[in-house]
Amino acid sequence: MQRVAVSNIEVSGGFGLPMGAFSERVALVYPVGGGFFRQSVKGWQWGATAHFVFGEEIKEPGFASNLLPIIAGDGSFPGIGATFQGIMTGGFVGKVLPIGRPNGNSGFALRFGLGYLSSWYALRTSGGLVPQLAAPYDKGYDRMSSGFYLSQWFGYQLMSNNQSINFYIGIEAVQGFQEHLRKFQYDVGVLPSGFRSDLWLGLKAGWFFPVYPRSKREFIEFN
Repeated sequence: MQRVAVSNIEVSGGFGLPMGAFSERVALVYPVGGGFFRQSVKGWQWGATAHFVFGEEIKEPGFASNLLPIIAGDGSFPGIGATFQGIMTGGFVGKVLPIGRPNGNSGFALRFGLGYLSSWYALRTSGGLVPQLAAPYDKGYDRMSSGFYLSQWFGYQLMSNNQSINFYIGIEAVQGFQEHLRKFQYDVGVLPSGFRSDLWLGLKAGWFFPVYPRSKREFIEFN
């Protein structure tokens, strides 16, 4: 299979280990989403992606502590929990560095991304309705923030000769620079002003589907 220019649709996901101050608030994050990218004959890539980000555990000391004890509207004592959630949308440029096998469209690859990141704590309760956490009061605890992010990914990309196996896998670093959207939170009072850094390092993999022009597809199949 010769080196070709091709458009691709991808689905991707992974996990990230929070770094720095972010690690004191969240245990792990999991970005899941997809996107579109174009790869040139010389291996240059550019595209756009969108991901939901989920965090498995809120670690922030004292979070929502002023709610204790929690009493539902029916007098019961429901459980309360919170998870980290976010949305990432942006674009990237990259380059595939071919290593010869199975073809010139495969090899080590680099991607550099820039985009928008919004994140918040999603509160949940089990049991009866909790008036303190019903809308719009839940916004007093959600730590919602938004800003821009940078990302760097390095790994391996495979584009098979028969078009059936096409994937990439590698290490990704993300640096989010966000500003608090809530000026006041019920459990801590006034939040710090300015930007905060949400940093994580982890693994990202994707499966992509090349969309070849008809004439190019026929050439590849018969050669």
